[in-house]
Amino acid sequence: MFNKIIENFRNLINSYVKKDKINHAYLLETNYNDKMMLADELINKIMSYEENYNLEEMKRDYDLTVIDPSSNNIKAEEIETLKEKYKTKSINNGKRIYVINNAERLNDFASNKLLKFLEEPEDDIIAILITENKNNLLKTIISRCQLIRFFINIDRFENYDEEYTDYMFNFINNIEENKEDAIAFQNIINIKKLSDRVFIQRFLNDLLYIYSDVLHFKTTRKIEYFQFRIDQIENISEKNSIDQIRKKINGINFCIERLKYNPNIKLLIDKLIIEMSGVEIE
Repeated sequence: MFNKIIENFRNLINSYVKKDKINHAYLLETNYNDKMMLADELINKIMSYEENYNLEEMKRDYDLTVIDPSSNNIKAEEIETLKEKYKTKSINNGKRIYVINNAERLNDFASNKLLKFLEEPEDDIIAILITENKNNLLKTIISRCQLIRFFINIDRFENYDEEYTDYMFNFINNIEENKEDAIAFQNIINIKKLSDRVFIQRFLNDLLYIYSDVLHFKTTRKIEYFQFRIDQIENISEKNSIDQIRKKINGINFCIERLKYNPNIKLLIDKLIIEMSGVEIE
């Protein structure tokens, strides 16, 4: 399974990366668990290294900086430190690369500092941003990157979590069946999970993927992410018009955006249920 995933990713980046043209910024959007391993593969390909280096070796022997946040946000100071570091020339007169994992955790100040950095690219600096959902980044940042999307069917994950996927579809079915009354019946997200902001962020992103599949199925009869749940996707599609699906996607995006501002999570989820039930959020 692992070798097949790497082979598929290498085939993908071969279609994006050409030796005679290296972009100054890449945005890797993926649902694969080991995102840093994918960054390793991407760097080796765009740099055309003779050997396959890992990130630790590249940090030791080349000008590579990795921002891999352990907290829920990436602060402006981290981007400022990065910019200061790259004011000096490369130690080996080669390319300088920086990787920002979980780029959706950039706070507003950090996002604006990074945007300015991307707006003034230097020939020897390459940015690699990694996220599960590009919609959580500033559109102006997205527009300055070459987008590489790599998604794996969730049913093919080696550690496939069927319970979690049931959890998501139960949440949706509760709303689809009970509409705005779903708040009263809401026992899908317990108190412990409401305090886990990382879980809520993942949960909202995955809801977005589900409704993206619903919209695609409604318009083209095709599914990109949850092929193994086609019956449930079809069922949700039948209950919604295209306009209703788009409004629900907008509601989820609204909550993803609000999550950046440290809201009360329970109130945020209540608003999500109301919005997805067809009532506008004020």
